[in-house]
Amino acid sequence: MVRIRNINSIHVFDSVARFGSVTRAAQYCGSTQSSVSYHIKKLETDLGVVLFRRTAHGLELTEDGARLAIHVDAGLQQIGAGIALVARRRAEVRVALVPMFASRLVSARIGDLRQSFPDVDVTLLNHNNTFVKLPDPHAFADFGIQWGTGGWPKFEAEKLWDERLVAVCSPGYQAMLGLSEPQDVQRCTLLHVDDKRMWAEWMKDCGTELRPDQPNMMLEDRHFQLSSTMNGLGISLFAEWLVQGELKAGSLVNPFQRSYPTQFSYYLVAPHGRPLSARARQVREWFLGLAAGREQQILSAPSS
Repeated sequence: MVRIRNINSIHVFDSVARFGSVTRAAQYCGSTQSSVSYHIKKLETDLGVVLFRRTAHGLELTEDGARLAIHVDAGLQQIGAGIALVARRRAEVRVALVPMFASRLVSARIGDLRQSFPDVDVTLLNHNNTFVKLPDPHAFADFGIQWGTGGWPKFEAEKLWDERLVAVCSPGYQAMLGLSEPQDVQRCTLLHVDDKRMWAEWMKDCGTELRPDQPNMMLEDRHFQLSSTMNGLGISLFAEWLVQGELKAGSLVNPFQRSYPTQFSYYLVAPHGRPLSARARQVREWFLGLAAGREQQILSAPSS
């Protein structure tokens, strides 16, 4: 296959073929007559054929030139259609969300999100707090929400707000074990979704520690943890704002009647190595605005 080293020569050829004039082709291309002549000569040299012959009426295509002009015209139309298609394509922004953050905070505001970006396909993806552990996070999402303590080396992370934790269980579980003091947790089955660092932090704040043989159960995600807690399988730690509905309804109780500060929080994280698109940056700002509103609610709420 013959390789055309300068695609601009194809555009110049198409112009000369249409107008039959180097002068008019130069005007159309915003170029000079000498540049147009150079491109035609270069193309003829690359192909090894004569594409035009000079007549009293201007330039006419040779047989080879006419054959090439048909394919060039079709090719340029295809290129134009492709450019138009890409120009009309809606932007896509992918956001990785942990389940309870999505259901308790984002889901009620999806309408506002769509209205804020009518020309963007915002795709909300679920992950079980694993976004920062993925081998190729770029392939999964543009940015996301992660629970933890920050300091992920391959991510830019921005804490959304400071959290407070509550230890919660079902009313029946509290009554069965007679829970009234934080030290009573040593008699409980601890429910969690990843590791026991939150429990270790909580117990240290309470002046106690995990038993070496502390019963525990690791569950798949926060929703499963929540339902397991309500069903009396053990005691859980949750961000206080996440379980206000269950505490008010009485399906969960806070047996120690207080909340605790924590180093854990939700973070907005974006992987290093590839800058966010303009649209992704705008959607990111929307999530930061959502977080700012949530933070104000937390700050204005009475602490327990």
